[in-house]
Amino acid sequence: MLTLARQQQRQNIRWLLCLSVLMLLALLLSLCAGEQWISPGDWFTPRGELFVWQIRLPRTLAVLLVGAALAISGAVMQALFENPLAEPGLLGVSNGAGVGLIAAVLLGQGQLPNWALGLCAIAGALIITLILLRFARRHLST
Repeated sequence: MLTLARQQQRQNIRWLLCLSVLMLLALLLSLCAGEQWISPGDWFTPRGELFVWQIRLPRTLAVLLVGAALAISGAVMQALFENPLAEPGLLGVSNGAGVGLIAAVLLGQGQLPNWALGLCAIAGALIITLILLRFARRHLST
């Protein structure tokens, strides 16, 4: 039994290493690819410093962080609702964000700035999530 657990652990480590290498290759590809291909040898030229270090790298890191945040939030949602199929569209969280946005547009008479509309959409999604969590916890315990 112990050897089976060790084999599974080794297989998991191999998968993690393979996925990490693929992520690094995708990161390198995203730094090189664009309207103009910039090879790694040109990254430290003035043109490379502008396009790679000031435009492509921050954008690539932002995409990686947002992807990680979405994965973590999905795992947290599935753990909180104790449902491996839970996702925002299925639970109605996306609709709650839409309701928050529409309420902000109507109540603000179209005069609110974009950042305020985004905050209202987040608030709508959060309110629906809390309502769903309260409902799920109350009815699952009885």
